[in-house]
Amino acid sequence: MNELKGSFIELGGRLRRRSTASRVAFGGLLGFVVSAPFSISIAQICVFTAVVAWLASMTRTAPLLTQKFPLWGPWLLFALFTLASAFHAPDSLGSLIKSRELTQIMIFYLAMNVVQDDREALWLVKALFVAASVAALYALGVSLQGVISLANRPSGFFSIYMTFGGFLLVVGLLAFTYLLVPTRERKSGWVYASALLILAALITTLSRSAWVGLLIGVAVVAVASRRKMVSLCLALAVVLAVFMAPHSIRQRVKSIVNPRDKTAVERIDMWKGGIKMFADKTLLGFGPGRIKDNYARYADRDADRKSPSHLHNNIVHLAAERGVFALGAWIWAWVGYFVLVSRRLRDSRDAPFGTRFRMTGGLAVAAGFLSAGMFEYNFGDSEVVMLVFMATALPFMGRASEIHQE
Repeated sequence: MNELKGSFIELGGRLRRRSTASRVAFGGLLGFVVSAPFSISIAQICVFTAVVAWLASMTRTAPLLTQKFPLWGPWLLFALFTLASAFHAPDSLGSLIKSRELTQIMIFYLAMNVVQDDREALWLVKALFVAASVAALYALGVSLQGVISLANRPSGFFSIYMTFGGFLLVVGLLAFTYLLVPTRERKSGWVYASALLILAALITTLSRSAWVGLLIGVAVVAVASRRKMVSLCLALAVVLAVFMAPHSIRQRVKSIVNPRDKTAVERIDMWKGGIKMFADKTLLGFGPGRIKDNYARYADRDADRKSPSHLHNNIVHLAAERGVFALGAWIWAWVGYFVLVSRRLRDSRDAPFGTRFRMTGGLAVAAGFLSAGMFEYNFGDSEVVMLVFMATALPFMGRASEIHQE
């Protein structure tokens, strides 16, 4: 309680020293992480307010030239080629409306420029832990009223369990990073309970892609923080948990490596169809949001699903939807991200806990998100992507994180 009170007092003091626009920007970002598990509308309003305030703050206290824009080149090219694909599509208006999701990239630059140091980054993440724990507790209360099964998958306050699973994946990786990165400093004990709640809720979603993303992300944390023994213990804990889990969860785990699983077969069929679509319109694709209207012509004759809205793989979907140039820029952005953050992590071995947490957390979220995206088009899930851009901005937050590379 004293820790919480002290944090509020310190945060209030810091905000009073900022300009009005800067205070509003940080408040909007804080409002985003608190509202994200409950309402995308409120979260988007908070982000919009924060972006406007951040842009307004540039005119006086922080001119444009002092702001950080790492990886602006590939993300700008991705946006331009996405718009070119939209203009090229038969239903250009519909594709252009779908392309408004490009504005979510602004969250990446908003977060890294508004958050000034390790302390503020940790406050932001801890506020996210609290909000996600409430949503996880609610979801567990609902799902545990019945038998955990594919017919009883909690979605929390989201529209579907897949989105809920993707959201919990990001928050869970940040929580595990906070707990696993070594430090002599005293950590907040309540985060252990928060991590368990988030993990339990993630398991009940039966979202296999999120499970895979969590394992990959935690492995990244273990390697990056040089805690091999921790990774071994976690692996043994996972094996034990699987054996002790309810039958439905054990069956779901086994289905991950079963090539004859119905949903696995469906995904492979979609990937084949998506590759055919890409081969037909390699340069600019069919246009954002146009997969469902065109997929049937490329689907296998025996395929069960003839008009999926997405292709359950980020790379295949973006290739078919936006073409080779947009896909290349997207891959460039993520490869560049791993290169930049890995370098910064290597140079911060002796840095304070907050700095190492930010570096490792950003890497873990990116790795987990992209791993899950090999089996799900999670880049098209706004609730998840908005949070991913905020989380992957962590390594670049604060004046110590200024970089000049593209």
